[in-house]
Amino acid sequence: MSESTTERLNKRLRSISKEDFSDYLFQLKQAPSLYDFFNLYMKKHHLSMAEIIKNSLIARNYGYEILNGKKKKPSRDHLLALCIGAHMNLEYTQHALRIAKSGELYSKVPRDAAIMLMINQKEWNIVKINEFLIQHDLKPICYAKNLS
Repeated sequence: MSESTTERLNKRLRSISKEDFSDYLFQLKQAPSLYDFFNLYMKKHHLSMAEIIKNSLIARNYGYEILNGKKKKPSRDHLLALCIGAHMNLEYTQHALRIAKSGELYSKVPRDAAIMLMINQKEWNIVKINEFLIQHDLKPICYAKNLS
């Protein structure tokens, strides 16, 4: 398995001096955007924006704005819905959340733990995930269409 970008950055950070920190910051600015991340993921997994948006159940126009890079800071729930709609595993989902600076899913937070469980179980249906969340008195993942 190849070394992840984060692992490379951690290794580099351990070996640089304070004088080289400016170069490190420049490298950080070169990190991929959410747009780049989704484009690479869609190519690798042979998915279209339309498929991801349809599976995510979020408003079509809003989904395209996020995936086209026009919406730079989507809500965490909308990003989660897109990740689930793209059938991303937990590693990819966490990476997308990191890129967007939306806070990774955290296993000590009950709602996050439930979402992590569903992703790990390869449950990609937002309605079923939301039903599971509601059964456990947890807030559902928001999306454009109502559950009822």
